[in-house]
Parts: sequence; C-alpha cells; structure tokens
Amino acid sequence: MKAFEKAFSGVKLAVAGLIVLVAIRVIFAMYHANADPEIGRRAEVARTAQQNRPHDLQLLKRPAVRKACAEHADWDMGTCQTIDSREVSIGMTEEQVYLAWGKPEKINATISEKAHREQWVYGRQYLYVEDGVLRSMQTPR
Repeated sequence: MKAFEKAFSGVKLAVAGLIVLVAIRVIFAMYHANADPEIGRRAEVARTAQQNRPHDLQLLKRPAVRKACAEHADWDMGTCQTIDSREVSIGMTEEQVYLAWGKPEKINATISEKAHREQWVYGRQYLYVEDGVLRSMQTPR
C-alpha cells in the first residue's frame, strides 16, 4: 500500500508540474501578444478585410473571378483584383493564372526528382510554374 501511495504522490507531483508549465506558457504568450502592437494591428486589419470581403467581391467585374474568390477565402482581395484585371503576378497559383489569362497556347513540362516545372506559353510571353506556383515570367522587349 505504501508503494502505491508513493507512486500516486509522484504522479500528482508530475501533473502539478505540468499544469505550472502550461500556465507559464500561456502567460508568456499573452505577454508577447500584448507586447508587440504589430500583432494586434495585423489581426485588426485581417478582421476588417474579412468583414469587407462580401462587398469587395461585388466590385469584381468578371463573374468567374467573383465566384472563384468567393470560394477561396484564403485569396486576398488584391490578388482577386489583379486576376479581375487580367494580370498575373509572381506567387499566383495555377488556378489564379488560368483565371487571369486563360488556357496557355502550349505547356512545356520538366519533371525532376526535386520539382515539377512547367513553361506556360502565351504568345511571346512565358510563365514558369513550379509545383503549382508561378515563380517567374519572361516577356519580350
């Protein structure tokens, strides 16, 4: 019986120690969140953008872009406006590029151990897509 009480006492001590560690982590996280005003500002900007999103979506001219942006809440409105203007930018996904410029005239693919790369040809402009993301562009001078 004494061995059981001794083991149980050790478990209680371990649980109490764990609770103290968790409490310290929570206090530490709260302190740092309040200590960095930039974190609070970014959170407020994100909340405002989320509240304005339904109205901003209505300002998009192209119905297909409006629909896609409504379905992809993770797409920021700046990207949606770029797509709506039929423009592309580095960092866009394949789906975003396709919405902006349509189907490429030709796709040249390179598959290696490390990546899947494609060259999307639009007339004399070339877009380089790597693992589903637009990484670079080549335009004529």
